[in-house]
Amino acid sequence: GLEIEDTGRLPLDGRLICIDPGHCVTPLAGKGYTEQVSPLSKETKPLYSTGTRGKNITEEQLNLAVGLKLRDYLKELGAEVIMTREVSEITITLQERCRIPNEAGADVCVRLHADSSTNTSVHGVSVLTPTGNLLGTPSIVDESTRLGQLMVDAVAEETGAKNRGIMPRSDMTGFNFSEVPTVLIEMGFMTNPEEDALLETDEYQNKIVAGIADSLLQWYEEGSSQ
Repeated sequence: GLEIEDTGRLPLDGRLICIDPGHCVTPLAGKGYTEQVSPLSKETKPLYSTGTRGKNITEEQLNLAVGLKLRDYLKELGAEVIMTREVSEITITLQERCRIPNEAGADVCVRLHADSSTNTSVHGVSVLTPTGNLLGTPSIVDESTRLGQLMVDAVAEETGAKNRGIMPRSDMTGFNFSEVPTVLIEMGFMTNPEEDALLETDEYQNKIVAGIADSLLQWYEEGSSQ
């Protein structure tokens, strides 16, 4: 719960959280740019991918809308919040999205995305977590995994969405270059008409934000008592 203690301190006072709304609108999209998947590998992947889209909004727009709401909500709880982007039109690489929280020494970076499937009936929320031998900072795995489980459970509970669990991934540039704990939430499937209709509403976005915030509160609380 969000009970404020008698100390008058807000529950996230002194916490530094980075929010990374996935994707961006850039003239460089689709021009064949690539970047490394990991500091430990020469393998590359396409850069500036445009993400998925729903009937009325793009994934990029959804990620940003939720990101700005989450920023405001976490600030109200006392956190200091860094954003990797606060506008749609920006050219930013995945490595830059890691450099921002890394250099700031953030406690954690929350990456916001939405999902897609060729099967329109597939729906639900999941959280991707770092794993594997391409991680530049393997020590982030435990804390990222702990937050990932808390987050998928809290968001599913808050929204009523199907809980698809956590999905460890070794192929994500945004994980492999991260020096701080990080998770990537897939907030729902924009390819599922019912879920897409919910995702574009303020009310549902606010539920996602509340779930994410709740999981961060639990993560900090449990972490400090360990």
